[in-house]
Amino acid sequence: MAEGSNMKDANLQLSPEEMRLVMQPDWILTKNSIIRKVVGLFAVLSEEYRGLLESPVSPKISKGENYQGLPYVMLDYPRLFGREDVLAIRTFFWWGHAFSVTLHLKGEWMRRYLPVLRDRWQQLAAAGFCIGVSDDEWRHEHVEENYRPIVSADEFVGDGLRGEGEVGRGDGTDVAEGTDAGEGIGSRGREAADRSPFLKLSAACGLDRWEEAQTILGGLFRVLVDVLEEGSAGVPDAAADSRGR
Repeated sequence: MAEGSNMKDANLQLSPEEMRLVMQPDWILTKNSIIRKVVGLFAVLSEEYRGLLESPVSPKISKGENYQGLPYVMLDYPRLFGREDVLAIRTFFWWGHAFSVTLHLKGEWMRRYLPVLRDRWQQLAAAGFCIGVSDDEWRHEHVEENYRPIVSADEFVGDGLRGEGEVGRGDGTDVAEGTDAGEGIGSRGREAADRSPFLKLSAACGLDRWEEAQTILGGLFRVLVDVLEEGSAGVPDAAADSRGR
């Protein structure tokens, strides 16, 4: 831009609200403080989780600025991410939305635990878990296109529930934006469900319950562990697939 010229592109102009914010550093500093507190909360939870479940791979806390344009923090434990087989529980904070705890199963781990999940669907539903219905396994938003209430064991159909995504594979570097969501379980979604290779169960905790979040998130994790411990092979040990990232 030549000296003395004015910025004429309307897309580069700041709105009055943007101008107010760009001149005030305090809100960014407050946001950074909140993120540090979330990381601290997840560090405490990671120790609680390790006391409930042994895994060959240690917990991992990651953070970023751009899941659907907003900051996030995530704790993965257990975190056995392979190309074909996944066993992970992700505790997620998404700015402006919610906390969530999500079980992610794929391949051999899904086949191992699907029967007990079917048997214990009422316990899972009572705890607030919903079943994933998106074709993208890396969607975290608790909206109808991604998660719906568990209403019967018939929600767990075929060898898996949804199709395979391509981004956000649990390496902790980023969580990519979601793609278009798929159809839900039910008459419209069963054909896709029958040929899908992964399963997700997720429960949310509102940010307005911040003071209770440690207890709520820990309780949701415990529900998942209690159910998985009834699986045919129990929880993973050091001989399990340890390709955690």
